[in-house]
Amino acid sequence: MARITKIPCEGAIYTIHSDDYGIVAEADLDAGAQALPGSDEAMNDERDRYAQVLRELTEFEEAITQAEANHLLAEHLDDNYD
Repeated sequence: MARITKIPCEGAIYTIHSDDYGIVAEADLDAGAQALPGSDEAMNDERDRYAQVLRELTEFEEAITQAEANHLLAEHLDDNYD
């Protein structure tokens, strides 16, 4: 599962790309020309960031649900063999 995380810090934006093959970090040092906080572009960026967080939380929730189901199945199988 590939993930992209953007971290603003002191006029730069650091972009972290992570997937099954590793992690790559990039820095955009010209980020001082970012959109103003109340602009449409800034709002779209915030929506994109929150959408990414929601996707990651959904993936995490699905993984937890699957792990719990696997655990219950394993317990059920263990009870049948005892």
